[in-house]
Amino acid sequence: MNEIDGNNRCVHEAPGYPEAGEMRAKAGHVMKIGLLLQNGRLSKTEAAQRLGLSQEELDELLSGKFRDLTVAKISEYPNLLLDERR
Repeated sequence: MNEIDGNNRCVHEAPGYPEAGEMRAKAGHVMKIGLLLQNGRLSKTEAAQRLGLSQEELDELLSGKFRDLTVAKISEYPNLLLDERR
């Protein structure tokens, strides 16, 4: 197990963490989703429907459980939430 020292700004930048860039990119997209929900334009229920997820899956995504999803897939999510035509 690698130790994380105080110089790292992100847990995903810790030494020996081979997927650092990918996890950071995923986290950035998930943060955008959280901000879209926070502004109140969409409920979690509506957001989950637009993303094709259950509410439980959306909650897991927002809590950082996105290792099994690709960056490409997660990067689509903010745009799906912003699509006013739905």
